[in-house]
Amino acid sequence: MITYEELASGLEDAWLLAGLHDHLIAESVHPDLLERVYRVELFPEHPEPLTDGISPPWVELSFTWTAAHQLHSEGRDTAPGLLELAWTYTVDVRNQSDRTDIDLTRAFTAAVRAALRRAAPDIPTPAEYIAVEVRRGYRTSGERPTLSYVQLVGTNVTDLGDLWEDRTINGLRDALREELGIVAALLHSLGEAFTPGGLGGYRSVDTA
Repeated sequence: MITYEELASGLEDAWLLAGLHDHLIAESVHPDLLERVYRVELFPEHPEPLTDGISPPWVELSFTWTAAHQLHSEGRDTAPGLLELAWTYTVDVRNQSDRTDIDLTRAFTAAVRAALRRAAPDIPTPAEYIAVEVRRGYRTSGERPTLSYVQLVGTNVTDLGDLWEDRTINGLRDALREELGIVAALLHSLGEAFTPGGLGGYRSVDTA
């Protein structure tokens, strides 16, 4: 049975092996709903410091551990329901704000397909592996609004339901390592497509 602790520790082990690191880990408990929410922001390794305020592509991973999940993990005869990892990819493209939304979306999709071909060549690529949208934010400055940010935001989910009855922790860990390997490939491919040198405007301290 999957437990919350095994899932959380397995995820951390997997993202470290994939060459990713966290900028934020947040765990919260909602007693009224009997739920635990886990959220982490993951970035590819990069030199420091950040320049020009442009972040490299990053992903937020989250999942909700419900009362049904907890009871099932304790061996109770209950249906656990869905256990999904939610992924939200964010790409800062403010330095490419002159490109159309369609052009940015196509470039995002092309980067995703390239990553999947490298990371999982035996798996047929779905037509839309990650659903993506362009977000443009504005602020009021003088008589007319000015562009504040432009982001590509992509989302998808990973269903862990098939792993509920795996009697060993190895099955879960292997699945998480494979998934995080794909996530790392996606982030690097998005970096290559949208940010200078693929590192989101980062440069080493020596040259800062």
